[in-house]
Amino acid sequence: MKKFIVSMALLSASLLLADAATARIDTLDGSDYARSIAQWQEEREANLKGSNGWLNLAGLHWLQAGATSIGSATDNDILLAEEAAPPKLGVFLLEGEVVTFQAEPGVAVFSDGVPVTQLRLVHDEAGEPSRLTHGTLGWHIIRRMERLGVRLRDYEHPAVNAFAGIKFYRVDPAWRVAARFNAYAEPRKPMLTTVVEELGWNPTAPGTLEFELGGEALSLEAYDSGDSFFLIFADLTTGETTYPSGRYLYADKPGPDGITILDFNKAHSPPCAFTNFATCPLPTRQNRMTVAIEAGEKYSKGK
Repeated sequence: MKKFIVSMALLSASLLLADAATARIDTLDGSDYARSIAQWQEEREANLKGSNGWLNLAGLHWLQAGATSIGSATDNDILLAEEAAPPKLGVFLLEGEVVTFQAEPGVAVFSDGVPVTQLRLVHDEAGEPSRLTHGTLGWHIIRRMERLGVRLRDYEHPAVNAFAGIKFYRVDPAWRVAARFNAYAEPRKPMLTTVVEELGWNPTAPGTLEFELGGEALSLEAYDSGDSFFLIFADLTTGETTYPSGRYLYADKPGPDGITILDFNKAHSPPCAFTNFATCPLPTRQNRMTVAIEAGEKYSKGK
């Protein structure tokens, strides 16, 4: 009897969720929806190729306390190509969590187009990072857990022109589903592994998103990301037709009814699918689904 009561409760919840899904999803007709996804796909590829995209990354160098030199001379700590930089470009000084860059005298280094000789750098977790440039090179400081590193860009990186675009599954509105937010009693701080050895990621997880696909009840832990939820998941396509380390998805935070929309047509590969210089977090066991999400971005080795 108890099992029957529980089953009826689950059925009622599913029906309420289905009603909410219909109300939200029907706001776009088929042609408008297809156009919106096509636009998202175009913007996704443009962002990858843009000046702040992932394709032009040329290095990631973790700083140690004290001085770290950068330039094309072989005695530098961060070694650059001769055609891209002078023998001595400058020095990063790390004291505690403060990073200062000192340009080599006579070398032109700019911050937002303004020449600089010395500048205290804001890292990416403290706000808009300080971005420095020299010729076709650019760099800023990132912070990951207790590490501070130099993220280096080459704005003429050959990978940008060589980029052949992304392959996607056929767009299907059936992969746009309603999900109910189930808040934890207290937000959790899970420690996720990343593609960088011994580097974790410690997001805030306020709860899970509960939804249904193909008649199967599913759940994904969600992470705070400003006005959105950030999801990291794997499924039965992972390592087959999609990226081996899982995929990412963003969703709006729910309204007063506790419902949001998960649009798996916007599921995308993590940055490490496009560069060796990203610090991508990986899906937890909790977020590994036993269904095939044949939607969003595909991936093939060597693309």
